[in-house]
Formats: sequence, C-alpha cells, structure tokens
Amino acid sequence: MQLVLDTKGLQVIKKDGVFHIIGEKGSKAISPAKLDSIAITANVMISSLAVALAIEHKIPILFFDRIGKAKARLWSPYFESIATLRRNQMRFADTPEATAWIVDLFYLKTEAQLDNLKFLKGHSSSLGIGTAIARMKVESRNFENLRDKLLDECRQQLMGVEGGIARSYWQALGDGLPRAYRFKERSRRPAKDFFNVVLNYFYGMLYSVVEGATFAAGLDPHLGLLHADEYNKPVLAFDLIEPFRPWVDRLLVEQALQRKMDSAFFSKNQFGLFLNKHGKAYFIPLFNDFLRSKRNYLNLESTVKNHIYFTAGRLAQRIRVVMET
Repeated sequence: MQLVLDTKGLQVIKKDGVFHIIGEKGSKAISPAKLDSIAITANVMISSLAVALAIEHKIPILFFDRIGKAKARLWSPYFESIATLRRNQMRFADTPEATAWIVDLFYLKTEAQLDNLKFLKGHSSSLGIGTAIARMKVESRNFENLRDKLLDECRQQLMGVEGGIARSYWQALGDGLPRAYRFKERSRRPAKDFFNVVLNYFYGMLYSVVEGATFAAGLDPHLGLLHADEYNKPVLAFDLIEPFRPWVDRLLVEQALQRKMDSAFFSKNQFGLFLNKHGKAYFIPLFNDFLRSKRNYLNLESTVKNHIYFTAGRLAQRIRVVMET
C-alpha cells in the first residue's frame, strides 16, 4: 500500500525498526513490510533514519505539489523493482486479468453514476431520471460478457457499453438539474454552460491526482490498458480515473442544487465559457476540500485522495500477483 502524508506538520521517524507517524492526535506505527511507497503531498518532516529505512526496504519516497503533480522521487540507486513492475505492467495488458480489472472499474463507475441519479431524482421533477436508471442497469450487464476476453479482442465493445451508459447518464443528469445549470451536450470543449465548465476544470485537476497515484505505485502512467497509448500522455490515468469521475459529478450536482455556481465566476468569449479568477478562487479550494473529505469505498473509510492512491496500489499488487503465478 501507499503511505500518503497529506497533513501539514506531520513527523515521520524510525523507532524499533518501523515508521512512526506523529501528528497532533498522536502517533501511529507502520511496518515497512506493508508499504510499496511513501507519497508526500504536504509540508511534513521526515528524519534521515526514516529515509534510510525506506531505502533499506526499497520503498520510494515521492513528493507532489498541491494538485498532485509529481515533483521528485527519492530511492536507492540499486532499486530495480520499479523496472520489473513496469515490464510486468506491459505483459499484464495482454491477459484476461487486465480486462477483468477494467470491467470492475466500469461497474464501480456505473454504481456511482446510479447513486448520483437517485440522489438527483429526490431533488428534481424530471421524468427521465427513472427511465435512465433502469436503462443503465440493463446496459451494465453487458460488461460481464467481456470479462474473460483479452482487451485487444473487446476494447471497442467495452467502450461501446460504457458509452451507451454514459449517454443515458448525462442526458438524465443534464435535464434534471435546476434550470440555470441544465445542459444538452457533455463533450463540448470549451463548454457553453456553467456545469460543464467547472466539470472540465475539475476533471483536469483529478487527472493530475490520479497520475500522481500511478507514479507513487511504481506504475508507468504512460502505459495504458483500455486506452491506447498516446505520445507523452498519462493514458493509464485515463483508465484509473473512471470510478472517481462520478464523485466529482456529485460534488457539482450538490453545488448546482444549492445554486452556488454564480454567473460572476465565468467569463465568455467567442468560443465558449471559462472560469475567471473569481471562479477559480471559489472552486479550487472546493476541490481541495473534496480531496480531503472522507468516504467509504470498497469497505475502507479514508479520504478521497487516499482512495485514489490505494486503487493505484491495488493495481500494482494485482499485476505482481498475476505475473508471478
């Protein structure tokens, strides 16, 4: 797993052969045998003995900026496991296990989308939400037929099923919002409506966090599974982001229902709408608070950012197990 240090003022020391994380609420001991990496996203203090302990156990220490972009990595010059993992990452893509992982992600994404529509239905008079929920449930069953195939055999089918679910979801969500925030098209860039302007901006910030998580797990963010490789693009993040997109959608649905997306937050030119400095001053802290908020995911209670990092770590572990058996 990844140890994510995202609270300002934490201290990390070595004591009795393990890491001790010291904060305002006390101390917690963590065995180095349980860690794949240490991700530092806030101003913390880590002792030289703790650094040496990490190096001894081949645990990379990674430093990220406030939006999750990797800035530096500290590890032993003899640390070879990252290269091994990335070679196995390429081989993993050619196994049915990779397809099963993608299917599981899409199930999680669809479940969260359905939760969003059920929530919106309780605050909207739109008649199409119930119909969309039923249609999405039926369409999602088609994922299971693809689980045991290779990605090269079913990539277009997977994306077709996901695309059909997405069309039902976005149509129902766009029609169910308060009038000032309704929209007809999701994919247009730049957007011409308030909701999609902010959603595009938040997705961009989320991509940076997900890319950082893949990097922290030792994975190569440029080696995708479902999404085809693109030059200098973190395509693995395009895969890993899927179950977390609806969490951002929900954040903005709640903002819309509370009429928080003020028109003063947006500027317009001949191409579309954009967040201005007032909008960024409001929405960037909102997104950062969202990353620090806690929720239950896969029977684990933690922050949104930690869930993202844990998911990347679980993928790395799955690759190790599959390719070593």
